[in-house]
Amino acid sequence: MSQPKRHHWWPQTQSRFWTATDGLVNVARPDGTSFKANPNNIGVESELYTRFASDDSKDTSIEEWFANAIDGPARAMIDYLSDTSKVRRRRFRGDPAQAETCRQLGFIVTDEIKFIVLPDEIRIAIARYISALLVRHPSYLAKLIDFHKNDKASHLDARDSALDNMIYLYDQYERVIRKSVLMITRRNSSSEYLYSDGGLVVEEPWRKRYGIPFDIHAPLTPDIAVQVLPMPFLDDDLSTASFVDMTNQGVARMNRIALGSAKRFVFSRQSPPMNFICRYFGIPAPKNIGYRIIGGNLETKYDPNRN
Repeated sequence: MSQPKRHHWWPQTQSRFWTATDGLVNVARPDGTSFKANPNNIGVESELYTRFASDDSKDTSIEEWFANAIDGPARAMIDYLSDTSKVRRRRFRGDPAQAETCRQLGFIVTDEIKFIVLPDEIRIAIARYISALLVRHPSYLAKLIDFHKNDKASHLDARDSALDNMIYLYDQYERVIRKSVLMITRRNSSSEYLYSDGGLVVEEPWRKRYGIPFDIHAPLTPDIAVQVLPMPFLDDDLSTASFVDMTNQGVARMNRIALGSAKRFVFSRQSPPMNFICRYFGIPAPKNIGYRIIGGNLETKYDPNRN
């Protein structure tokens, strides 16, 4: 079997969901121009994770591992989360003030809550896939190489150490995400989720306050996304994930997170919302939702003035 040379940091398993009826992905630039591209040619770099030996031999085992252990199960995971027949409902009427806050955030509030059961294999696939998306990104790997270059004799040595560190950090993220509270959000509006060439956004070093090290917004398709919130206590039922429908306003909030990491391109299935993309391209999303622990319970607070 030939060794892979083209390494997709945005796996085709996922990027193919961003194709329109013509089989192409819309790609927007910050200057307001756009073009269409085949997903084969998006989110790809030559031999990104290849190890090079002194005799010029190549080791592509990391890319093969990504493809088989991470990207392979991801398609079944995305299909599962996209299947609305998996969604369950339960009657619920919450505090009116909190319900209004949820509406301001772009959640569709009704007299029921929705959730989806997460079999172990689906939760594990989510944790592995999101962790891999984070650490396999070229800019993340570049940071690791830069970190190691002063301690190594050559660029190749620094790169090998960075690849080792990438796998170590993958394990750290996977361990935490597997035990995190997950929320699946679905667009119930005309707007779709966007993805950018900056990949997923996460704070590093991890936060220490309140025991919540990070939170993650991960678009899986133009229609659904996963929100990850590690909790400082594990009394939550991790066998399910809440399932929430979003208005255009809610999708826009999530898209600002994706746009905040954009470097050169933003990807969409539908025609790109160019005014929105140009306005927020590369601008970090506002941190207007705060967390705190009161009496062993997590409380969140939304400040609409921090936009």
